[in-house]
Amino acid sequence: MKKLILLSLLAISMLPVFAQTSIGVIGGYNLAWRYPIGPQQDANHDYSLKPRWRAGLVTDHHLWKKLYLQPQLLLNTKGLHEKISSIGAPDRFDYSTERDLRVLYLEIQANFLLKERLGHGKVFLGAGPYLARGITGRSKAKGFSSLGGQRTDYDMQVPVKFSNNVVYNTPNVYEKHYDAGINFLAGYELKNGLFFNAVYSRGLKNLYYDDSYKSKNTYVGLSVGYFFKRFD
Repeated sequence: MKKLILLSLLAISMLPVFAQTSIGVIGGYNLAWRYPIGPQQDANHDYSLKPRWRAGLVTDHHLWKKLYLQPQLLLNTKGLHEKISSIGAPDRFDYSTERDLRVLYLEIQANFLLKERLGHGKVFLGAGPYLARGITGRSKAKGFSSLGGQRTDYDMQVPVKFSNNVVYNTPNVYEKHYDAGINFLAGYELKNGLFFNAVYSRGLKNLYYDDSYKSKNTYVGLSVGYFFKRFD
């Protein structure tokens, strides 16, 4: 996957200087979660979609006929929201935790699009790889634990540390530095440079420091953008 991304970025850098290139801005709204669902995620482990955001720069290169290359450089927030509970008899150890993980990435995408004229603009479909580097993040957890009728409540927030190795007995959440995956998108572009699209992003890299547990970014989202100058 990384080789595919690097080849795509190399292709971008080798575009001829006379290529028809438009530059613009883009922003969007994500509904984010993590996959896959592992064996430890049973009936007492629930996930829900959480709103996130992304924003950045976009360029549009006309390659050949209806084929375009559309790189994006984004600040992109991803993460998850989960609730874990185990409630049983009074003499058992019971607990309930609700956790919200938010991670900010610097992300570069290389999306290849096919465009077709329709009405007062163009409809487009596309896909392409992305590579992202974690910048900052935080994990909020709220819940309680109970043993023998003695209940302890907690409400805490800890930072996300990006590392391939975990340091135990420290108040941090550890994840790997880099995320990589593929995007699928569809949308409509107006002649005045305004465009809209829907996107599905699927992470292919395990972010958890221990490969015995899988945690990969995923989101669906909507975007709006504007190209300052169009060449076609």
